[in-house]
Amino acid sequence: MRALAWLVSLLLLAALAHVRSSRSKRGARQQLLDAVCAAALRSAQLAFAIHCSFQAWVQNSLTQAGLDVQELLQAADTDAVLDKRQQLADFLASLPQRPEHLAVILPEAELRLREPPAGLLPDDVDNAEALCAWSILAGVPRLSIYTRDGSLERALESIALRLRDSKMVARAFGGRTPDICLQGGDRIERLRGSSGAHAARPDIHVTLWSRDHGYPALVRLARELCGETRRGSLAPRDVTETCVSGRLADPAGCAHPDLVVLWDGLACIPEFPPWQLQNAELVQAAPGTRSVGDALCRALAEYAAVERRWG
Repeated sequence: MRALAWLVSLLLLAALAHVRSSRSKRGARQQLLDAVCAAALRSAQLAFAIHCSFQAWVQNSLTQAGLDVQELLQAADTDAVLDKRQQLADFLASLPQRPEHLAVILPEAELRLREPPAGLLPDDVDNAEALCAWSILAGVPRLSIYTRDGSLERALESIALRLRDSKMVARAFGGRTPDICLQGGDRIERLRGSSGAHAARPDIHVTLWSRDHGYPALVRLARELCGETRRGSLAPRDVTETCVSGRLADPAGCAHPDLVVLWDGLACIPEFPPWQLQNAELVQAAPGTRSVGDALCRALAEYAAVERRWG
């Protein structure tokens, strides 16, 4: 992508030089500029063709390699499983871009119990464990899991107990126990890794979200600002965009989600915090998804092929 940007810049400069010198008499210098312009145009065309081919490769690489990720982290550590797991880890590490913050939107517990969507398990704790393990394997440092009804937040203690002794998470972290920061509502659980001491930065930060982090958070903030203004502790001119964004701090850190996976069966984003979606790529889990790992690997491959634009 950087090389493509340089080529496009060179093309623009060459075109500009061509226009500016068009008034002068054609000579050797002008012929050289024309040649540079033509070469830059051909290089840009070639780079674009390579980029399109790469996108197609990323989209189809999992299928071509025959990587069935179903139960890959649950299986015993046989030579075949270890080789396949390493092959998948190498593929994920080779992706040109990976999200720093992954968000996953799950259907409400009642819907999952009545008819679990493809790839999901009926139990919230099982889904949270699988999402955490696959995020670690993919090298994603922040994971946020959203359910509108808050069922995951209520299961925070059970999820913490599972993650402490999870073989799946340990396999994803190379046989070691990662340092995990688990947050749900006003509670924070720090799960120590194999070293036994808290690192300055956890290996993964897992946040459990609900609709309380959406519009209700805006209502609470409005009431807080009105109260402080009424008491005189905050001047109206101090209520700025910076002030509001600081109060609506992302529970997983400063970065908003780069990638949001909307699970099959959901046709809309159910009250997900709207300010968190400003830079996010939205990916819908495919109806034929076989497992959590299958869904995340394909979402990450799709994200890697996206050409992100700003402004």
